[in-house]
Amino acid sequence: MKYLQRINHIRIAIVLIIITSLSACVSQWHSEHLFDKYCNEEGRVGQFIYERVALGEEFFRPIPTDEAELLRIDYRFYINDKKLLIDKEYFQKYYTFNNRERKVLSSTGPIYSVETTVVRKSDGKVLSKAVSLINMLDKTSKHFAVEGVTCPTGRDIEGFSLFNKNHRNLIEKTFFSKI
Repeated sequence: MKYLQRINHIRIAIVLIIITSLSACVSQWHSEHLFDKYCNEEGRVGQFIYERVALGEEFFRPIPTDEAELLRIDYRFYINDKKLLIDKEYFQKYYTFNNRERKVLSSTGPIYSVETTVVRKSDGKVLSKAVSLINMLDKTSKHFAVEGVTCPTGRDIEGFSLFNKNHRNLIEKTFFSKI
């Protein structure tokens, strides 16, 4: 009798293991399918410039020559191939720069939309935005830190990730100098 009970417990354990494994596979497949759908959806991912804005000389500051000060400069505020530097504090009086805000698109994965926006404060108009996606489903391990899968994928000719590039140069693509 005890032998039959053990066999039944083993059968139940095997069935539970199979169900759990199948459930994990289906969840991973669903997450990958949904992520691909979002990545290929027209107008969801990329850099979107709605209005380019010319800035007067009051928006710029001299580029520091001191190496220590140069290291403290926010590289995103360089424009014109690093020939001009926007004064971040002055800029923030007129514009809001929201960098890499995460929004959940799907709890399966989970899948996040990562958005950077530039908004004009006077009228609340979004001048530009960069949108990337990340699927945090770990395909390799349940025991190590999850890196996730990103969209867009690949690197530019300088070696920068395309996932990051649209966020990095959003200010440079939105603003130009009157001077």
